[in-house]
Amino acid sequence: MSDDLAERLRRYLDADGYEPQDARSMARALGLSSSAEQKQLRALLQEACVRGELLRLAKGLYARRRPRGGSLTGRVRRLANGKLLLLPNAAGLAELRRLCPAWEGDSIPIPPGRALDAADGDTVRATLRLHRPAAHGRRGARRAAAPEDLQPQLRVEEVLRRGHDYWVGTFCPEGRCGFLQGDGQTAPERVRLLTPPPEGLAAGTCIAVRPVRYPIGHTEAAGELVELLGDPQRASVRVSAVIRRYGLPEGFPEAVLREATAIPAAVRAEELAGRDDWRGRCVLTIDPEGARDYDDAIALQRSGEGWELAVHIADVSHYVAPGSALDAEAQRRGNSTYLPDRVLPMLPPALCDGICSLRQGADRLTLLCLMRLNRQGKLIRSELREAVIRSRRRLTYAQALAVLEGRGSTGDAECDALLREAQRLAQLLRRRRMEGGALDLDLPELRLLTNAAGQPCDVELSESDEAHRLIEEFMLAANECVARALREHCLPALYRVHEEPDPAKLQQFLLRLRSSGIPAPAGDDRRALQGVLLSIRGRSDENDLKTELLRCLMRARYSPRPLGHYGLAKGDYCHFTSPIRRYADLVVHRACRRLMRAAGAPSLPRPESAESLAEHLSDTERQSAAAESEAERQLLSLYMEQQCRADEPRRWSGRVTACWAQGLVVEIPLLRLKGFVPAAALPQDTRWFYERHAERWSSLDARVLLPGSPLTLIPRRVDAATGFVDFIPA
Repeated sequence: MSDDLAERLRRYLDADGYEPQDARSMARALGLSSSAEQKQLRALLQEACVRGELLRLAKGLYARRRPRGGSLTGRVRRLANGKLLLLPNAAGLAELRRLCPAWEGDSIPIPPGRALDAADGDTVRATLRLHRPAAHGRRGARRAAAPEDLQPQLRVEEVLRRGHDYWVGTFCPEGRCGFLQGDGQTAPERVRLLTPPPEGLAAGTCIAVRPVRYPIGHTEAAGELVELLGDPQRASVRVSAVIRRYGLPEGFPEAVLREATAIPAAVRAEELAGRDDWRGRCVLTIDPEGARDYDDAIALQRSGEGWELAVHIADVSHYVAPGSALDAEAQRRGNSTYLPDRVLPMLPPALCDGICSLRQGADRLTLLCLMRLNRQGKLIRSELREAVIRSRRRLTYAQALAVLEGRGSTGDAECDALLREAQRLAQLLRRRRMEGGALDLDLPELRLLTNAAGQPCDVELSESDEAHRLIEEFMLAANECVARALREHCLPALYRVHEEPDPAKLQQFLLRLRSSGIPAPAGDDRRALQGVLLSIRGRSDENDLKTELLRCLMRARYSPRPLGHYGLAKGDYCHFTSPIRRYADLVVHRACRRLMRAAGAPSLPRPESAESLAEHLSDTERQSAAAESEAERQLLSLYMEQQCRADEPRRWSGRVTACWAQGLVVEIPLLRLKGFVPAAALPQDTRWFYERHAERWSSLDARVLLPGSPLTLIPRRVDAATGFVDFIPA
């Protein structure tokens, strides 16, 4: 058959205005006079019908088939129950919304048998088809499916990139080589080893395996042993396992280290030309006790009836040039990752701990966001400048709080006065922000304390206090000012965006509140959510309800378009204040240098590459957050295992969250840890029975346990794979 005829037919069918025609009409339109050509045409039309590109209607008419599907790219996520989901990227999500407007959520299930060998974390290309639901009514009845009835159905066509370089688990001796026992989520439950392990390798040792064959159908996963991580009862081994599991980079390439060591360790005189000199002014840094990098500093003074607020941020863009090895590695990492016992920095120590760190008493280059505010806290004017500072004091949050509460002093009267003035302005800014519709979704941070051997020995919750809120408000103000300036000057940059939530999800959340007896407004806008947050303030389950609300909201991400930030109620917002640990901030700093027309202003990402860069940085942020959460869960699990073996285990204040016939589902709010109390573990001084109609446990002596009931709990057993704990009542 003629390829030329096939191409002519394709163009004819794809032309605008094509109406269903028979083969004879098409032959005339294409100028096919010979019988051989007409025969070829009929064969091509038949093949197109077989491929599903054309439909053969009554009277021999051929119509183009309307597309009912498309192609998506996204990341695979495996749930604890073994089910697979596809999380489409931004383009894929837009395609899903176009094809299936009624579909709720930002993920799609992948049916069994249609995932190829895709595993958790893999980036895949999948085809999406809309299928008709089962017909309703009498047998054989068919009805036309409405658009909202069509459901998406996925098939993975190709694995584009693997999500995990290693499978991590415990070694189990069996046969000649043994196998790896995985968690069934980030690694298959069983991976056959292809090479003999080192002699004497003990069962239960934590190991890392390089995948060679992925499980598909009845084919068993297989891999090569590449690293012995050690005893999983050691905290450092569990953290190392998380690093391997998530493929986080540790050391830096030689070329990156060479560039870093070539940077002078001190600011040179020639670098100060054209910079505002703030070395003689009162400039402070305020950071957590265990802070590993200091990239922001503040200064404040009264100006007429308002304030002049200066937010200084380490000028990383002065040292990291686009196209350098340093820049390429920072972009690949995307951000620093903070684990319980170590940090995996975005930049080498020579920068993040050295020349870019705003250390007390050292000259450092900064980008300055200078804001002038009136007595109502409203921004009057802002500008961006290059500056040099010499931090007068490096304070911890605890030290700053002591000054704010009148319990201590920095030893410098000017610094003390600055802090008290800063508190007044920060409170004003926070009040204005809340009046503007911002949501107060702050949650306490769980901290695991370790002993000299690095083993977890205690836990504590870090609450946000006045010192934390002071710095938070000033950083938010600077981020907003910079984002507005970049948008107004149409400079390519990366914005931090948080889109509006799905109204259906919020309505479900509000219905759950009302069913639990918690007053909730009828609306689902920001004002209504502010009312919800006020109504749950001070409740024992406040943090749980906040967490549930957070799950209803969209996840913040990076975008080259200023789409606004829903949670903060800001139309313009970007990340400007942490270029040591976030590459997005470094991109914003380069745009700021272009805005200031600074000497040697770096190149900016092209619009076509900015979208993929934003998506990459959103992915690396999610990966780091998942690794940080998993490392914390692993160490918390190890701590609870130690408590189970202790002669006098610690008693925990918990509460019942659900009642089943098998026992009680409980939670310890301090640890944000769920567990289970088997029915057999209920106090034996009386008889207990389950009341199914009321979903509660009652005893013969009139005691009742139902959701919300407080309990004092003692851990008895920990499932290391899931972190789920079995408790007994104290």
